[in-house]
Amino acid sequence: MPGTGAIEGLLRRIEKPAALADGQGVIVAANEAFCRRAGLELAELRQRDLQQLCIADVTPLLKGTVAALSSDLLGSPGADGAIPLSLTRLEATATDDGEPPAPERGWCLLELLDQRVSLGDLDELVSARCPDGAVLLHLEVLQLDLVRGRLGIAACEALIEEIAHRLEAVLPSKGFFSRQGGDRLLALLPGSMGIDAVRDLAGELLASLEAPTTVLEHVIEPSLNVGISRCPEDGSEFALLLDAATRALEETHRQPFSSCCIAAPVERSVQLQELLARPLALAIEQEQLELAYQPIIELESGRVIAAEVLCRWDDPVLGRQSPADFIDVAEATAQISSLGRWVMERAFEALHRWDVAGLQLEKICVNVSPLQVQDPTWSSDLLMALERHRLTPDRIVLELTEGNIMEMSSHVANQLRDLRRQGFHLAMDDFGTGYSGLQRLTELPFSEVKIDRSLISAIDYDQLQQAMLSAVIRLSEATGITVVVEGVERSRQRQMLLTLGCRHGQGYQLSAPLSDLDLEALLQSQIFPAA
Repeated sequence: MPGTGAIEGLLRRIEKPAALADGQGVIVAANEAFCRRAGLELAELRQRDLQQLCIADVTPLLKGTVAALSSDLLGSPGADGAIPLSLTRLEATATDDGEPPAPERGWCLLELLDQRVSLGDLDELVSARCPDGAVLLHLEVLQLDLVRGRLGIAACEALIEEIAHRLEAVLPSKGFFSRQGGDRLLALLPGSMGIDAVRDLAGELLASLEAPTTVLEHVIEPSLNVGISRCPEDGSEFALLLDAATRALEETHRQPFSSCCIAAPVERSVQLQELLARPLALAIEQEQLELAYQPIIELESGRVIAAEVLCRWDDPVLGRQSPADFIDVAEATAQISSLGRWVMERAFEALHRWDVAGLQLEKICVNVSPLQVQDPTWSSDLLMALERHRLTPDRIVLELTEGNIMEMSSHVANQLRDLRRQGFHLAMDDFGTGYSGLQRLTELPFSEVKIDRSLISAIDYDQLQQAMLSAVIRLSEATGITVVVEGVERSRQRQMLLTLGCRHGQGYQLSAPLSDLDLEALLQSQIFPAA
């Protein structure tokens, strides 16, 4: 146990009321702020039990902000004399009505007073408290520098305290919530969580900060960026988890608004490649893949005017694979060209068959990776496939995601411009998920823009989303670019899109992805006006 002088020196560094209790809860040291708020001299405090004091005298005054240094978390001084101490928020001992606290109220606040020393000590806490896995959240308060400049340090601390209270209400119980200094916070949640559960939690965190708060009579709308890592997927040591969460947090800086990013460890990518590369090659070679078609609907009439081609892989041994996973593997293992050629061949074959049957489908949309375009034979393969199936370029829409366009080389851009001159359509997919804005539409000769579902999630009642979509529609009318809205899942969304002047949509409210036979049946059921 460190000496009393060292402890008192440490307590003086803490601005908030803080005290040190021994294993029996008897106060052995306290800072001036604690004495002031308790209204007692240090000599008197040393005769009091910390928890009784907090309940009887301090808690009503401090409203839960009392900090206690728990002796079981203290270690021995390091070689350089540094003391690995952690500051914990005193846990409630009773509810307002006198009942014992509920077991789920297990939060304590770890303050990393000396990060260089304390991070290593936290490895033991991770092992002891998180044997079944853990999730680490690295949170960045976005407005802190602005608040500090305008309102001062006291306002910064008040804002951090408010954010901490809101996050505690959302985060699962029995975790650690910490201030890493400056504008950074950490939350360590015991227990394993899947990716979907982590995404849901991240969404709840951001949603918890949507309401503005008043700080020193100023209204502030708090917001966060969040980087997330998981144990053991990203490492079993606290330092490794923190590194992974920090890298994920840095990814959020690419967005102009508050957002979350989950660490994508290199190890998982390598494992996926090792697991899927060979089976994927066999699946392409033996044509074990399947295509599905997501209809694009004319919103007013309900008529199918086009269909997006989607690739599906149900391996007999590995089971159904996520397209995001196996397409990433295809790109990483140079199989994306062969996969793309197979998709084009089967899709063009189906379109020709529907033409022969007299079914009217204006276009099909094919997702394209920049890696495909870099293949020197890709353009010629595309043209020859069209010729084999007696199709013209104006029947084909080449879709590129906004993120891919941002990273595109000048060679790829020139190839796409050449294809556009030959009659192919270019579509910017997932518009709105990046931060490039409308200016990206001017860099390539796009004929279509597909609005990401995130921009219409609340279109039926959110005036900001309505205004944003209305601006894109006005731009399209001025430039001749067709707008297709993805993710239409409610009839009220569809009605609002029509009100705003949007003509084309895609989503489960309109139609789920269909097999080629099901799409053929849908096309046959359509009633077309006379030519």
